[in-house]
Amino acid sequence: MHITYQPALDAVTDFYNRMRNTSEGGLCLQPIAEETAAWWFFGQDRVTLAAMEGTDMLGLASGVYLPDRKTGYLSYLCVTPAERGKGIARALMDRLEQDLSAFQDCEKLDVVFHNPVNLPWYVKEEGCHHHPCVPGVDVSSGLFGFLEHRGWSEFVRQNAYYRLLRDYQDPPYMAEVRARLLSEGIEVTLYDSQKHHGLAELFDNIGNLGWKAQVMANTDKPIVVAVDHKADDLVVAYTGPLSVYEGRGNFCGIGTRKEYRGRGIGKVVFCEMCSRHAQNGGEFMSLYTGTTNPARNIYEAAGFEIVRSFANMRKIK
Repeated sequence: MHITYQPALDAVTDFYNRMRNTSEGGLCLQPIAEETAAWWFFGQDRVTLAAMEGTDMLGLASGVYLPDRKTGYLSYLCVTPAERGKGIARALMDRLEQDLSAFQDCEKLDVVFHNPVNLPWYVKEEGCHHHPCVPGVDVSSGLFGFLEHRGWSEFVRQNAYYRLLRDYQDPPYMAEVRARLLSEGIEVTLYDSQKHHGLAELFDNIGNLGWKAQVMANTDKPIVVAVDHKADDLVVAYTGPLSVYEGRGNFCGIGTRKEYRGRGIGKVVFCEMCSRHAQNGGEFMSLYTGTTNPARNIYEAAGFEIVRSFANMRKIK
């Protein structure tokens, strides 16, 4: 067995597609085309390694370095089931960690939800509903324990949530919450730049500039907001922009101004999004959030259930 740097594209694509449903935890990845594999495994600052026995690929490991974050990311690691337990994964990771750490200014290695290489996976059985990225290491897989033994530490656990939108209806108590908020001057509606103000500043208030960039670049799409009529139609909460892709109602975060929290506004905004996705052909929604994030209460109140848990892991150089 020898390790090959940057193996052939067709061999990488074939290996990925053959191995996409062989994790011990049952995580099933979506198949990919060579065009996708070329970007994931052979783009700028990518490191891809294959364990070869003649022309047979026994294992594959890949990562990417982002200089602006001074971070190397583990993107993928898999060994064929028949060859596991023989030290192949260890050999691949020894070399991958070494190569990623060799990039100038690299301070740490991560496997997290904002990895630039996003592996889509099936939330339920294969051929059913999917989520666009794996947000860490599946804690039910052998990879989780393998990385722990190599000195990687879990620093956040992400729960993946899922809900069918077919015949979606708000929880029974939501009508009462909506009515109370209206009596207080808070209305949930779609964002109108001609009538409402303060959307961009909302993201400064909640401290999320990443969401700010994504949302403000898509204000031509519907965005569910809560506005305070008593404050000149100030935007006090948001979720969106709204869109449906391959049956999935997309989700790009949710936030409420700090001074407006604790009044049920986030739950109403989120339920409004679910309802509009269902009306616009959405079959399901999937999302993930940290186990300690209070937003989980919003999702669970709307009937979302945890389907899988992932660990965000890190190794300091």
